[in-house]
Amino acid sequence: MLDSKVTFHLQYNAEELIWRYEQGEREFGAIDLQQVNLIQLNLRDINLNRCSLDWSNLSASDLSYANLSRADLSYAKLLGTNLTEANLTSANLSSADLSWVNLQGAILIGADLEEANLRQAKLINANLSCANLKGANLTGIDLTDVNLCRADLRQANLSGVDLSGANLCRADLSGANLNGADLSNTNLYKADLSNSYLKQVNLENAFLKRASLRRANLKGANLSGAVFREINLSIVSLSEFNLQSVLLSSRINLSSANLSEANLSKAILKKANLSYALLHQTALMEASLQGANLTDASLHNADLRGANLKNSSLSDINLTETTMPDGSIHP
Repeated sequence: MLDSKVTFHLQYNAEELIWRYEQGEREFGAIDLQQVNLIQLNLRDINLNRCSLDWSNLSASDLSYANLSRADLSYAKLLGTNLTEANLTSANLSSADLSWVNLQGAILIGADLEEANLRQAKLINANLSCANLKGANLTGIDLTDVNLCRADLRQANLSGVDLSGANLCRADLSGANLNGADLSNTNLYKADLSNSYLKQVNLENAFLKRASLRRANLKGANLSGAVFREINLSIVSLSEFNLQSVLLSSRINLSSANLSEANLSKAILKKANLSYALLHQTALMEASLQGANLTDASLHNADLRGANLKNSSLSDINLTETTMPDGSIHP
């Protein structure tokens, strides 16, 4: 008896598929097109769902509005291919070369893009929720307003990438390279950014409630206007960090954090835990530190002009050469 789970694929060659397409046929689901060459062709609106296209070459072809759901495109070449609003739900694109591809508005829900090359790709308004992008090369990519909710982006290269307005809620970005990336207005609710590289990143107005930034490197990052609530930032390196006007809830944990030379002017740090924190040359002008725990913190040469330290814990604090709230210099 035949196994009912086995899927049989009809085998087509490129010439036969092109001829049938030119005759008006569009339905080519579940066929075998392994290693096929379909370069620089117009295949708009074609249905290739569940097709075997691994190791194929579809470079520079027009596959806009195509149905490639559950297709196997592993190791395929799709350089400069037009996949505008194509359906790639649960497609296998692992190790595929998608450099310069146009995926604007494409559906990539649950797609496997592990180790894929997406350099310079266009993914504006694409849906990549639950997609696997582990180790993918995303340099030079435009991810504006992309849905990456629950996406796996572990160790992905996103340096310099525009992610402004993107949805990264619950996304796994642990160990990812986000140096110089634009994450302004991004939803990072419950996102895992532990051990990630965030030097010079722009997180202005980003939503980071319950996000994990444990051991992340945020040197020179800009979080002006970002929303932090119930977040663990302990042992984080935040030197040269710009947190001007940032709202940090009472649960913020910055114990042992390195905030040297950070800009925390007007930051709301009520009841924050800053014990053992390094605040050397940190700007804390007009910061709200009521009830904050600053036990054993080092504020050497910090600027506290206009800061509110009412009911804060200041035992064993280092205030050498610190500018105090009244403008005087501590000896």
